[in-house]
Amino acid sequence: MALTYSRITLPPLWTVAEAKVHLRPASPDSDADIAQKLEAAQEAVLAKLGAAADAAWDATTAPRMVRHAILILTDAFMERRGGDEAGYELRKAYETVDVLLSPYRDPSVA
Repeated sequence: MALTYSRITLPPLWTVAEAKVHLRPASPDSDADIAQKLEAAQEAVLAKLGAAADAAWDATTAPRMVRHAILILTDAFMERRGGDEAGYELRKAYETVDVLLSPYRDPSVA
């Protein structure tokens, strides 16, 4: 399923099977939850990239740091589901994503 955000449509840049290698979920029945979090993470990364996102990207051509940012957020969405500590950890994940995406963003855009 292609994901659309703003001006571009991209195929998923990670499969559930690939994400599970990183996430190591406790339950083997977590595929639907992982897929939902992957979609949300990819949408968030595309939103942060804005015009810097390239409609030609796919799982093999997207920059590694962009793909890694998606995985970082997916992990944060899976692990940080509520409470004060979860909010702090999610903010830290977004800070990491900002660092990963900074080479691709236009510095003149606030």
